[in-house]
Amino acid sequence: MKYIHLLLIVPFLALTACNATIGERMGTSLAVVRGFQSSDHPIPSEVFANAKGIAIIRENSAALVVGGSGGEGVFMRKNGLNWSPPVAVNTAGATIGLQAGGQRRDIVIFMNTAEEVANFLDDGVYALAEASATAGPAKTDPKNAGGPVPSTYYYIRNEGLFGGLLVGGVYFTIDSKVNRETYGAGATVGDILAGNVEKPQGSTILTQALD
Repeated sequence: MKYIHLLLIVPFLALTACNATIGERMGTSLAVVRGFQSSDHPIPSEVFANAKGIAIIRENSAALVVGGSGGEGVFMRKNGLNWSPPVAVNTAGATIGLQAGGQRRDIVIFMNTAEEVANFLDDGVYALAEASATAGPAKTDPKNAGGPVPSTYYYIRNEGLFGGLLVGGVYFTIDSKVNRETYGAGATVGDILAGNVEKPQGSTILTQALD
């Protein structure tokens, strides 16, 4: 277990050393959402409407034998019918095995319960196991109607060439540095998600894409 954690920490430090600003993250997040919605399998509007929280990530991977992935993005919580200002988050992951090449991966995570949102924010670390990820329903999926709704939906798009065995999944952490630079040193994550801070310029364009 310690070995796997070490694999996660090293690529995380290497691939997330340069923190994008909240404005850059929002621009990338908008491109990610639009990329899904212009694809052959857009995310249904009901998924956006029913979500209690959303994380939007663009992640890059690189590997030879032991590799890692690192990404940046934003997390927002829904307050009533409105999305909160974005909180900056980062990701880290590790792979091992016979592999080569690189890959860009866009990830959108919908949290459908308040408990899952609290779990995401509880200690600043949230783990996603690739093998247990629940793919969200497509518009043509009959499972989109009726039955219990999973606590979380995942939508993942891959680009580039990559092969290998994923070990340890992906870990999400809150980027306190970027959040302080955006909202001030006194603003907590709770303040941001409650809407008690001024929204960054351009955030309205992103939230409109989620409605």
